[in-house]
Amino acid sequence: MKNLYIIITDFNGYEQTQRCLRALAASQYQEFTILLVDHGTTDTTKIELAKDFPHVIRLEGSSELWWTGATNLGIRTAIECGADYVMLLNNDCYVMPNTVGHLVQLTEAYPESIIAPVQRDWQSGQITSISPSTCFLLGFSTIAGPKKLSAKMLSRDVIPVKLIVGGRGVLITNSVFNKIGLFDEKHLPHYGADHDFYLRALKENIALYIAPKVFVQISNMHTSLADNLESLDILKFMKTLRSVRSHRNISDVNTLFKTHYPISSLYFLGVTLYVIRYVFLYCLRRIFYKIKTN
Repeated sequence: MKNLYIIITDFNGYEQTQRCLRALAASQYQEFTILLVDHGTTDTTKIELAKDFPHVIRLEGSSELWWTGATNLGIRTAIECGADYVMLLNNDCYVMPNTVGHLVQLTEAYPESIIAPVQRDWQSGQITSISPSTCFLLGFSTIAGPKKLSAKMLSRDVIPVKLIVGGRGVLITNSVFNKIGLFDEKHLPHYGADHDFYLRALKENIALYIAPKVFVQISNMHTSLADNLESLDILKFMKTLRSVRSHRNISDVNTLFKTHYPISSLYFLGVTLYVIRYVFLYCLRRIFYKIKTN
């Protein structure tokens, strides 16, 4: 029996963590250990977790870890405990009852690979991500791809993809970490570290797959600062270019493009295209928002 460790990170978000853990409790497959990395500033998670889910192992981390550092703390602990597989599960992600077991079966069939479920919105039930990709050359760090499962997709056990988005139920074998290391917490503390990790895996000929028959539900209650662009005034928009809490912050974008741009010496062109497109998108959405609300 392979040892599966599920790693959840929590920063003052116990309400979502509670839903996440309840979804895991309803899983048809229960052969796993849950490590919860609590890197918040309040004691709510610590107190409530011990009361509601005493079987969950809580790891205390600094509030300065951000997502990448907290995730790496969980991975290191899991590996030290003898993990063969690690599942990364953000606390705002809720697996379906058949998801974990199905991913374990697929990982046994496709060793030394990275496999993730199809992502769909928790509130609406609509698919948000199946097979995303990138085009750094033209300034796109993420291209969403199709949002409907075709008959051809459903006929396959796994769908090869060029990118996986986030730590949303993704299953990774220990051998992958041995080969490419952990997430880059030094240069990409919060956003972009997931992209970088999966792209590094591809470069090392580690296959990325999506499992079309299982799902993870994603809650958008707590989002990046750069979400809902149309509601941001100009000062808040400018903040999205600087804040670590924004997936559009220029520091992380610059690092990602510098590392993965196909012509490394010209990566700044990709960053420029990215920023121009982002500013244009903001202006367009803001104009329509103002027209609609006035």
